[in-house]
Order: sequence, then C-alpha cells, then structure tokens
Amino acid sequence: MASEWRREGILTTFGSVVGLAFGPSVIAILAISPFIPPIEAEFGWSRVQVSLAATIVSYMVVFVSPLQGFLVDRFGPRKVILTSIPLFSLGLASLYFLPDSLPLYYTIWVLIPIFSIGLWPLGYLQAVSQWFERKLGLALGCANAGIGVGSTLVPLIIAAFIATYDWRMAFLGLAAIVLFVTWPVTFFTIKEPAADAHHDPAFLARMNQGTVFGEAIGEPVFFMLCAAFFLLGLTASSLVTQQVPLLIEAGWSQTEASFVQALFGFALLFARVFIGFVIDHFFAPRVMQLVSVGGAIACIMYALAPQAGIVSAILLGFLLGAEFDVLAFLIKRYFGNVAYGRLYGVIFGVFYLGSGLGIVGLAAIRQASGNYDTGLYIAAGVLLSCVILTALFPPYRFENTLQPVE
Repeated sequence: MASEWRREGILTTFGSVVGLAFGPSVIAILAISPFIPPIEAEFGWSRVQVSLAATIVSYMVVFVSPLQGFLVDRFGPRKVILTSIPLFSLGLASLYFLPDSLPLYYTIWVLIPIFSIGLWPLGYLQAVSQWFERKLGLALGCANAGIGVGSTLVPLIIAAFIATYDWRMAFLGLAAIVLFVTWPVTFFTIKEPAADAHHDPAFLARMNQGTVFGEAIGEPVFFMLCAAFFLLGLTASSLVTQQVPLLIEAGWSQTEASFVQALFGFALLFARVFIGFVIDHFFAPRVMQLVSVGGAIACIMYALAPQAGIVSAILLGFLLGAEFDVLAFLIKRYFGNVAYGRLYGVIFGVFYLGSGLGIVGLAAIRQASGNYDTGLYIAAGVLLSCVILTALFPPYRFENTLQPVE
C-alpha cells in the first residue's frame, strides 16, 4: 500500500507539472506578450488594445475560480481537467481564424478562461493534495513548478512558430500541443484514490476532516487570507508585467532587460520547489512574511538602484514562486479537505482581482508621474502591510496527523 500511494502520488505530480506548463496560467497570461507586436502590426490596433486581452483573462479568472472550486469538489479534479483540455485547445485554435474585429478578439479571450475552467492551478493542486500530507508542501511546490517550466518553454515555442510561420500558426501549434501532448499525459498520470481506498477508515477520516464551506467563509482566518492574497495580487503581477519597460527606462538594453526577465523565470521555478519544501518544516505564514519583505526590498531597489535589477528580479521570483504554494498549503492546514476546492477558488479569484487592479494601477501611476518610482514605493508599502497581516495568522487547525504512507 505504501508503494502504491507513492507511485500514484508521483505520477499525479508529474502530470500536474505538464498540465500547468501548457495551461492557461502560462499561455493566456504569462506568455501572451510575444503575440502583441505581430497582432498589432497586422490589424493596426494599439498596444493597449491588444494587451487588454491579459487583463480580460485576469478578471475572468475572478468569476471562474469559485465555479472551478465547486466543480472540483463535486466531480473530482480528474474529470474536470480532462473535459477542459479539449475546450481550451479549441479556444486557442479559434484565434487562427481571427478577422479584423476587436470585439471578436475580446470575446474569444472572455471565452478561453471559461473553456479552460478545470485547468487553473486549483484542479491540479487538488489532485496532488489527495495523495500527500506529510510532504504536502513539497508535492504542491513540485506541481506548481510546472508554471515556471511553461514560463520558460512556451515563449520559446511561440517565438519559433512566429519566426517560421506567423502568429496564427503559433496559436494553432499551441492548441495542438495542448490537445495531443497535455491530454494524453494527464489521462495516464492524473490519478485519484481508488474506490477501495474510500472504504479505509483512515482515508475516510482524513478526507472528511475539515470545515464546511458555509462555516469557513465566516471565520476570521478566511478574511485574513483573502486580504493577504489581494495585497499580493495587487503588487506581484503588476511588478512582473512592468519589469522589462522599467529596466529599459533605467538604461538597460532590450537584451539585458530580457536576460533579467529570464532570471526572474528561473528564480520563480526554483522557488516553487524550494518554498514547497520549506513550508513542510516551518510555519508557512512566516515564510510568506520573509518573501514579502524581499519583494518590498526589490521595489525600493528598482526605484533607488535599478542597476541592481538582477537581485530585484530574483527577489520577485521568490515572491511569486511562494504565493500559490503557500495558499494551497494554508487552506488545507486551516480548513481541511471538505471544502478545499471552493475555498481555494474564491481566494484565487480575489488574488486575480488584485492583480488586474495592480496592472492597471502601476501603468496609470507611471503615465501620470512620468516614472515608476511612486508606484514602486506604494507597492513596497503594500507588501509591508501584507507582512504585518501575516504576522497575525493563528496556529494551524488541521495538522498532518492522518495521512497515507508516502
């Protein structure tokens, strides 16, 4: 039984890495920038108009995440994931036929988050969390590393398609990868505990351990989590989206700024796994405090010493690399398993609500003041507020006292 749980858990974690690497979190948000110049050139749309697609996706996630949580809790992550992959592929492929119609362009980006409802991190993290307790943080970190892998690979794939063909073929190529690579891999690797496991008293006790959704959303720690991740969303995503133009304005070349962005991606990838390991051994809110302080330092350094951009980018990589590891971990430790999906979906949506506001806000401050300094100082203050908030988090309620052998 021990080897069975270990094998199935590792397979599910591997499938989650692949699924997240070629999922909407990467393709529809983090890797959309290579498409902006060619679409802008073909249709004559402004950069703001083309870039609005990422903001649309961010706000759609706010509405889609709670529904994803309900579906995952109701039907299980495997069914929701396998159903969503072909729909996500269809949404990407439809962009191959895009005419010169800005409303249709926006409509497609409204539909893509809906089509890919099962493919946001919650689905995969819920699948992984069913197999691990004692090493939960490390397992979640390894799964979440898929976003870092995708952030490194997908832009290279897009660039190769655009250079060889055009941006339309790039969308079609990504759709093919999602359908013919991601779907088979997840079909054969994403596992759920077999029916006989559900008759095991220890397993039943663990899965039924927790707070129901209606009670959980009335508890102070739930509001504290929502507030903390709203503040993190408000700052982290906006800093990443503006990192390259910020460096260029400070005197870095395009090539140098792109190199710094690549270092950020590697730091994020490393942090996913490292932070996951650390929170298995240390109180997770304290870990979040530490990376938030690092993020505040990065903001101040970008304002006062942009020549140290490499250090700032690495600190930001750790900030973003920690966020969803810690969120997935804390929900299980504070609320247990009963309403895990719905609670994660709501807080994940709150994060993206802050993200959308932060992306627009930092750009607006830059436009009004003529530089990024004011926005960076505000972001540093917001992150320090998050540090104070996380200092108030109570001890865990659900420790890993019931778990399968790993």
